[in-house]
Amino acid sequence: MRYLTAGESHGKYLTGILEGFPAGVHITRAYIAAQLKRRRQAPGRSSRQALETDNFEIISGLDGDVTTGAPISVLVENKSRALPASSSVPRPGHADLAGMLKYGTFNAGLIRERASARETAARVTLGSFALRLHEILGVQIYSRILSLGAIGSITAATAAAELARARRAGDTLGGTFEVIAENLPAGLGNFTQWDRRLGARLGSAMMGINGVKGFEVGGGFGLAAIGGIEASKDPEVSGGLDGGMTNGRALILHCAVKPVPGLPGGTMSSDLRNFKKTLSVSRTSDTTAVFAATVVAEHAAALELAVALLEKFGGDSLAEIKPRVDEWRKRTGKILSRL
Repeated sequence: MRYLTAGESHGKYLTGILEGFPAGVHITRAYIAAQLKRRRQAPGRSSRQALETDNFEIISGLDGDVTTGAPISVLVENKSRALPASSSVPRPGHADLAGMLKYGTFNAGLIRERASARETAARVTLGSFALRLHEILGVQIYSRILSLGAIGSITAATAAAELARARRAGDTLGGTFEVIAENLPAGLGNFTQWDRRLGARLGSAMMGINGVKGFEVGGGFGLAAIGGIEASKDPEVSGGLDGGMTNGRALILHCAVKPVPGLPGGTMSSDLRNFKKTLSVSRTSDTTAVFAATVVAEHAAALELAVALLEKFGGDSLAEIKPRVDEWRKRTGKILSRL
């Protein structure tokens, strides 16, 4: 199974293709719309999200509300299509400078249009199919915020207060989040080659989300500060992966998201045409991306886990896959239940 997205932030559509997804999976348009709404209405979003409705079309791959096994193609409409003015001033912390150098352009907007996190709407749309497959197979994937800026123990009230404080200050916030997948079959992934290890593949999926600058599985970096005796007392520190494979326990992923680099008050940059110092101002950036990133991460993880699941169990339809997963759980469960 593989997927691609295309489209720009202010283009007519974002588009995505999901190939190799099995037939026989029931999924409604309301289910996909609910996933897109979670991303769009996450706390900390910019005023643009009030304009976007994420209307989408499924062009192929469905017969009614059931997948056919053919490539699934989707279109997600952009309501906001006002292209930003051409600018030779890269926004610090964005893809602008590196992209302008890479493609030999003085127009930062050409880079920003595709590098924008708006693209993740297409990934959530495609990821909804994978999330639905996991649900049918009894796998639960969910997430939670661990910190917002310097504040831990986040509640709706503390998050709202911190976001309001940041907005008043013209500032933005980063944070950390956790993605958990429960009831995954043991043995997904492989230890035989470095690029088949599931942790490496999930790391690629998580680090491919805009703004994510740190990733760990289970105890992660904290394991570096303790001894092996202490670590061995807690089986949860592995985060559900051993040797690049699921071990039957809950899969636990942690990600760190940097503060949004576009600041209302601006940050100093340089005009690449004349190298004069210039203030780069953003009026449309999110106050934080961490809440929306958690939703994107659920779907990105679901896609990668679906790839690993199909590698392990094969099959072109749900009617083939589900009995194999059920039988595998019976066989491995007899062992795992006695450990």
